[in-house]
Amino acid sequence: MLWLIQHQLRSKDTATRRSAAERLCQVPHLRALGALRRALGDEDAEVRRLAATALGLSEDPRRLDPLLSALHDRDPEVLKAVILALKKIPDDRVMGSVAPLLRHSDPGVRGHAAQVLESLGWRPAHRDDEIWLLVAKGHFSRVVAYGAAAVPALEAALIATTSGFGVAAVEALGEIGDTRVLRPLSQALKSSDPAVCAAAVSALYRLGTPAVVELLVGALRQRNAHVRAAAAEALGRLRATAALEHLCPLLADPVWEVRRETAEALGRLRDSRAAEALAPALNDQDADVRETTAIALGNVGDRHSIRPLVLALKDSTSGVRRIAAAALCRIDPDWSSSAEAQEAIVELKTGLQDDDGNVRHFVGQLLVSLGALDPDLAPSAEPEAALASSPSKRRKLAVTLFAAILCDADRLLRQAAAQALGQLGDPRAQSALLRAKADADPGVRDAVDQALRAFAAPTA
Repeated sequence: MLWLIQHQLRSKDTATRRSAAERLCQVPHLRALGALRRALGDEDAEVRRLAATALGLSEDPRRLDPLLSALHDRDPEVLKAVILALKKIPDDRVMGSVAPLLRHSDPGVRGHAAQVLESLGWRPAHRDDEIWLLVAKGHFSRVVAYGAAAVPALEAALIATTSGFGVAAVEALGEIGDTRVLRPLSQALKSSDPAVCAAAVSALYRLGTPAVVELLVGALRQRNAHVRAAAAEALGRLRATAALEHLCPLLADPVWEVRRETAEALGRLRDSRAAEALAPALNDQDADVRETTAIALGNVGDRHSIRPLVLALKDSTSGVRRIAAAALCRIDPDWSSSAEAQEAIVELKTGLQDDDGNVRHFVGQLLVSLGALDPDLAPSAEPEAALASSPSKRRKLAVTLFAAILCDADRLLRQAAAQALGQLGDPRAQSALLRAKADADPGVRDAVDQALRAFAAPTA
């Protein structure tokens, strides 16, 4: 029946040629070499792939040359079949011909080449070969040790690869710490895979050079919300004040996570220009965004924030009220006597009609402390966080608020509270700060250490 199969391999019908090649894979024939050699040049890639597979199953010693020639095929699936076919041929020419495919653009071809070369006992002769072999095997973390020399291989790994491999390659580029990684990372930011884009944002942040700011600003326009949020966070941590005008519009992003990360980033910039943009976010529909905004305004420390923060003291969420009070103390320990606070009294009085008894009580006590309400007229709901009238009592309240925030689940809140306690310098905060020295977050512990150093008396 070999004559029939050979005849079918010359058919003008693609399906017939495929069927014939598949039969030779199932029943290898020693006299089919000529027909399979011709099939390796077929216009149909599947016929060529099947022909390569059939040659690999053949015992004909003459199959090596046509298979080596087929290593120039442009189709990755054909190349993978050819590489696997060569695996069974003990000839030194195989390793020399397969090794260049470690640099192929297709990750599957690179992986097959690495597998076959190692099975044949091949060992890299040069550093570049070592790098490409490791990348082909997906050992990206080991490639980092080669520094900038590994960038071309890692850049190639970003092309037409799986999500997991793409993320790992980007993370490796971020660990190298050389400006030559900027080009592949900028390309990674354009990936259709959000995970790769987010990994590129993190890698650029770790690189931390001025050149990364422009790339991260571009990532603020990404369609994926997680990538936008990651870019905002990175710009904040880099204290990239040049990005301020690009960050502010994201306070109106449709996704709450992006708005929250943007508010936090603007707070990290500590630029007074951010105060005006942040103030409206105290009315955001999401309580987490409002809390983060209050913290950010406290970090910025601009006196123009006093009025909106005073109004935030009638927020329906207790966490927002407490953090707003803490932020006010950070801006000015005597904020309640400020002209800005007095301007907010009229609007603040609307909180006396709030449906929430805690809000009514909190606002009532505040108005009493501001001298804008008779103590006898203040709502008598169960106290939540009364603001005393004397400066010493207000300072004590501030210490109490910040000390409570040192136990908050949010590490950024804990860090901000430690910084505020250091600025207040009140000895009553020392015990709480000493307990916070065991915090799990290194940033919080550092803020605690700095706060403790701010006290005149040494602490053990």
